[in-house]
Amino acid sequence: MLQPFPFHSNLRDHFKSQGKTWNWFSEEKVKDEQRETYKTDLLKNSYRIDPETEPKVYEILTVAKDKLGIIIPVTMYQSQTIEANNAGIVFFENEAHIILSGTILKLLDDAELLALLGHELSHILLYTMENGDFEITNRIINTIANDNNSELFYYETARLFQLYTELFCDLGALKVCESLEMTINTLVKLNTGLEKVSAESYLKQANEILDRINEGSSGETHPENFIRAKSLELYQTDKLNYYSQIEKIISGKTDLHQLNLFSKQAVFDVTKELIAIILKPKWTQSDYCIALYKQYFKNFDKKSDVFIDEAFKLKIANSKKNLKDYYAYVMLDFALCDPDLKDGFVGHILDISEQLELEDSLKTILKKELNLTEKTFKSYCQTCTTTLNSILESSQENTY
Repeated sequence: MLQPFPFHSNLRDHFKSQGKTWNWFSEEKVKDEQRETYKTDLLKNSYRIDPETEPKVYEILTVAKDKLGIIIPVTMYQSQTIEANNAGIVFFENEAHIILSGTILKLLDDAELLALLGHELSHILLYTMENGDFEITNRIINTIANDNNSELFYYETARLFQLYTELFCDLGALKVCESLEMTINTLVKLNTGLEKVSAESYLKQANEILDRINEGSSGETHPENFIRAKSLELYQTDKLNYYSQIEKIISGKTDLHQLNLFSKQAVFDVTKELIAIILKPKWTQSDYCIALYKQYFKNFDKKSDVFIDEAFKLKIANSKKNLKDYYAYVMLDFALCDPDLKDGFVGHILDISEQLELEDSLKTILKKELNLTEKTFKSYCQTCTTTLNSILESSQENTY
């Protein structure tokens, strides 16, 4: 039984916790006139493929429906306006329409067409799971993301929801086709137009790409083909670790400029923990520093049990350079806010940055913000370290 991705379930749970929003979208249905308008436009711009004229196509469609447990009627069309090889599905409550474009029916053999139809029908499978929760979730996040007044992290959340949806449907194609080779062949044929391809060769290519880069997917509606192929291979070979591995491949390292609903909260939490580590020593808790803390967070939450462990280091390490620079700026913000503590505090954050492997970011920012040359930077760091050591050796430390 195919399962939604954790991202699907987490986003569903988030919106379900917002009762009014969830209830409104649950009750909002496609109106009859909207459905009829769509069907009229479809008839005007495509050729309807009938079972009588293309019985083999509908036989393959029936096999795919049976394997996925889809019982609603599905009608197929060939687009008259789009030349690229593609397929899409529109799903209403009690009916669905699959639209083919390009030369798909000539390009794919029966097994590959089965995989393609399995992919498209898996959209219905996902959106009818758990009383239609994921179809409702999809409408909510896309409505918010398409509002010009919404913050960008909603757009990124909608994008990721769509990428995971396509990966789910790829798994549906694999389930229906029962062949990794045929499923990947279908994927590559559709995107290249080649009549003969090798799934084995493309998987080698995909692995080579992933060995070279770790940027995550930049796809707007679909993950890149090499990611989709790797996803299928991982599902076939390592189901136990599949979801965690795919999340790393899709998201890459956390990007400050591309946060989603969940990574935004994660950065918030890491920032709060980092500041708690910075202000753990008693001597750092001056009036200036406490006032600055309250500009970040409402109430000063003094924590004496925070420390830099491997889990926290991993959160920092899993950050792109722009996010590491942000954490370095947060440290410098506190180091410079109290002129009486400045040198000792800079020594303090230099020590923290070394533990978190943020030395490069902090060094660059310190030199820039304090107008230091390479020579004066080294001298200044020595002064700051000496000042910090004198604090640690004095009664000021009485620390935590």
